Amino acid sequence: MMKNLLENFRSYSLLAEEQLLIEKRTDDAAAKYPEIAKKREELDGESLLDVLIEADPSGNHKYLMNAARLLQRSMDNAEQTNDYEPFWGKQWPEDAADNLYSPWGVAKNIAGEISKYHSLQSYIRDLDKPFKDLNNVASYSQLQSVVTGAQNVKIAIAHAKEEKKRESAEAKAGSTVIDDNDHHMVIRPLTKEASCYYGKSTKWCISATRTGNYFDQYTSDGKSFYFLLAKRKDVDDAYKKIAMVVDRGGEVDEYYDSVDDSMTYSHFRDAMRQVMIGMNASNQMVSLEEDEPYDKNAILDELEKWKGINGFDFERSEEERDPRQLVNMFSDFIVDSYINDLQSMASDDTGDHPAGTPEEDYEEKLQEYQGGWNHIDISLMFPSESGAENVYWESNLYVDVEDFVNALESYEFVPGAMEGEMEAELRSAVDAALNNINIWPEEIEQENWGDQPGTEFRIRVQHDGGSLEEFESFLDEQNANDQNFSEAFGDYLRDMLEDEGVIVNPEKVEAEKEAERQKTRDAAYWPDPEEKKKQIELPLQEHRIRLKIVKSR
Repeated sequence: MMKNLLENFRSYSLLAEEQLLIEKRTDDAAAKYPEIAKKREELDGESLLDVLIEADPSGNHKYLMNAARLLQRSMDNAEQTNDYEPFWGKQWPEDAADNLYSPWGVAKNIAGEISKYHSLQSYIRDLDKPFKDLNNVASYSQLQSVVTGAQNVKIAIAHAKEEKKRESAEAKAGSTVIDDNDHHMVIRPLTKEASCYYGKSTKWCISATRTGNYFDQYTSDGKSFYFLLAKRKDVDDAYKKIAMVVDRGGEVDEYYDSVDDSMTYSHFRDAMRQVMIGMNASNQMVSLEEDEPYDKNAILDELEKWKGINGFDFERSEEERDPRQLVNMFSDFIVDSYINDLQSMASDDTGDHPAGTPEEDYEEKLQEYQGGWNHIDISLMFPSESGAENVYWESNLYVDVEDFVNALESYEFVPGAMEGEMEAELRSAVDAALNNINIWPEEIEQENWGDQPGTEFRIRVQHDGGSLEEFESFLDEQNANDQNFSEAFGDYLRDMLEDEGVIVNPEKVEAEKEAERQKTRDAAYWPDPEEKKKQIELPLQEHRIRLKIVKSR
């Protein structure tokens, strides 16, 4: 009972002290700013100080004096500097003169900004940091500026948090956790975004955000990446994140530390040992191996923790003289075993999920385009079939000149064209027609009819390989080729075949022959060209008839 009585007395004392502090602050503000503390009938018996007291967000009126100061300064500025007259009322009159201002309204505004200022204290930073102390805020406009700056900081922080959440969710969706053991979280990033997220703070080019990022390029080359994220804090910064690169066959290709230095297997083994036992014990082992002074007890104390694992065991008394052999055993039995487990997991995972974009994505992208084409044909070659490092593709056209000519009106092959006597001319006409529609074939292959070359041509337009993005760019080019081929190729091929003398238009030939015959007839009628010219230049002669008029009588 006595205890409860003492607690109640203590609470009462603290409450009384707080109340006395509030009253003192109110009295001090009223004494210093009597105009603001004055009760007014126009304000329903309230004062401007009442507005500030009611809105003070601190609970103990710690902002009251400065709020009153800012209000008084705003009123003085309005009346003394700008010649405004105060309107003492709560409702602004509809017919108010242009030179009026409302002290009540100003008090309300300052009270509102003080409330925001209080709630945003933790966001007042950088150049505005001195204004965390309201004594340093000189005016209402400066208070508004500080509040606005803090609001912007709060918005930016909230946006950064949301962005971090989004990046985390995107990274998790674009990666696989291969293992989560006592030493590492082993992550395989499957997207560039995941590689950037989990490779943050490293200098890996596959995790770069400000310079060129090579994740997609290396992945399309069949490289799989496994990030070893150390769980211990007491390790070298370079070992906190290590990238293990695995080739398409599941073999470890390279190791890279956080600063993007390539690691030999020996270096990687030392890094794994340090991650497993910590920097101090690892450094003592390195000193021992390099015949430098070392702390024997630090080594033996650490190795005691690993007894009984993978057959590793020892009697400490036997190793008191030189623990070198024991350290070698630890590396062989424990560290190498751990590394083998990591590499086996990576190899199995790579085998189950080869690096690069799934083949189905290429096929789906091809269907999006090729469904609307009439001429271009695309073939895809995947590493699973070819054994190559990349996906390769090839675009082809097929042209049957005989079918084309047969569809033309009034044209026919010249004698010998169908018997293989004009192989070069046929090829040249097809190539020239393609060039005229901006298709520059890599290869034109002419089909054979037994022992004779035929009129069918297989045209390899373009071949390449790489990522899905590069394939889409390639498809855009072939889309243009297909459209150009549909619109203009026929006219150019007809003209080229005719120019090469492969086809003729009998009607046109007959018309040309008739023109020659007319020329011959003209030459026969006018044997002398000079005489013809003279006759043409002679003026037109008029025939005149004389009439004799006889006058009748």
